[in-house]
Amino acid sequence: MGTMVRRWALALGLGLAALGLGGLAAAKECTYCKQELDDDANELECPHCDEIARKITKGNPQAYLIWFSRGELGRVQLKDDTGDVEVYWYLTYKLTNRDAVPHRYFLDITARSDRGKRWYRYHDEWIPEAYEEVRRILGKREGEQLLSQRDVSMPPPGERNELPRVDDQRTRETAHIALQTLQPGETAECVALFHGFDPEMDRLIIRIAGLSPTTLSLDHADYVTPDGKPHDRIAKEAVLELHYRRPGDEFAHSTDPVVFEGQRWVDRARTFKSDLKWRPRGLGGD
Repeated sequence: MGTMVRRWALALGLGLAALGLGGLAAAKECTYCKQELDDDANELECPHCDEIARKITKGNPQAYLIWFSRGELGRVQLKDDTGDVEVYWYLTYKLTNRDAVPHRYFLDITARSDRGKRWYRYHDEWIPEAYEEVRRILGKREGEQLLSQRDVSMPPPGERNELPRVDDQRTRETAHIALQTLQPGETAECVALFHGFDPEMDRLIIRIAGLSPTTLSLDHADYVTPDGKPHDRIAKEAVLELHYRRPGDEFAHSTDPVVFEGQRWVDRARTFKSDLKWRPRGLGGD
């Protein structure tokens, strides 16, 4: 089980404070679960924490990680009616639910590449022509699964988001967010599409948010209110980063291969707009 999920589950089940990325354990006792460890053990790989997190997440839909398996990074070229060539990049990946309960999810996949000291940003898009070309390259037959951006971040067919009724003070009873669902043991094959990474890039970072429901599980009191902005709320979410580089010199740089370097989890702060917290009449409410 990943380090991020282990910490998140421990905080949920044991009432621990939020934990930052740590290094090697300096003592024989795990900082998080207080169980004994070998002198040379890494507390980020504590077997006791793993067992506690496994028990918590196994039957708790509020604490989970959808497993992400990175696939091929490639590009396609399409000609329009005038003969101009458009370049698109794609990343194939798999999502797996390893738990015993269904998990709802919403993925947000973005990327950025460098050019000198500047960074350019991209977003996973629904591009029908590029999508069909990727299916052809991958050898996908009609009916074979290959989920796109519109599948992993849009309401399922026949469903829609529902706003809360006016008399629903907590918005939890009548509001409904239509999300995709992974059943226990289910694996989904997917592809992300990006319009034209900069051909002179040396580094590329692809970010996947939504693999763990960090922000979806927070209560009102868990959000941070910035000074002077009473209607804003700041929360941190866990994001998986895939790091790539393009080695080579300045000659024909765009034809050099893009090499995968590794991946890591990071915390990303997001700002949300919030209404005033409801209070009964006579206690400061309207």
